[in-house]
Amino acid sequence: YQESGFHWLNFLSNVGWGGILADDMGLGKTIQALSFLHHLCEKQKNMKALVVCPTTLMYNWENEIKKFTPSLTYHIHHGAQRTRDKNLFSQFNVVITTYGTLRSDIKLLSEQQFDSVILDESQAIKNPGSKVAKAACLLKSKNRLCMSGTPMQNNTFDIFAQMNFLNPGMLGTVEHFRNDFATPIDKFGEKEQKDHLRKLLFPFIL
Repeated sequence: YQESGFHWLNFLSNVGWGGILADDMGLGKTIQALSFLHHLCEKQKNMKALVVCPTTLMYNWENEIKKFTPSLTYHIHHGAQRTRDKNLFSQFNVVITTYGTLRSDIKLLSEQQFDSVILDESQAIKNPGSKVAKAACLLKSKNRLCMSGTPMQNNTFDIFAQMNFLNPGMLGTVEHFRNDFATPIDKFGEKEQKDHLRKLLFPFIL
């Protein structure tokens, strides 16, 4: 099962698309993501990835790296004593930070060129007008991945900002998505629009 997730991630990265790993909690999303990063690092030794997650999951990522991919070097970018030296990031394969730090340090982080950016619990950027969602879209990366057991928590519109981060422009503008999908589906329950959106999203959600 986890191997299929790895192959899906590899395929999307090869064609230049991003996707959402949407397995339930405990089914190994972190391991799948780390397997993919390990694969990239084998191909490119100086591979650089950014992981953005809630503060409560920072050390879970650290522990999973130590346990499953110990060859990956990592750095935790968080706290009052965190570095402002952008050259430090190039010394590590994986930089782990939080959504709050991303919002505060977006100028520093947006100056970096990453090979992969991973948003864990990506429903944190579901509001496209929020500062953290706008900050995430400023990050520069070849590959982008979202991880969330609940990519849609309350309504259809929750998915827009996450997909806009992954594949900018794929779902059109905010107004277009609201008029063509969110309002017809959430307010009027239009099956045709729901089926159309499902077909659009199907290749990008596992």
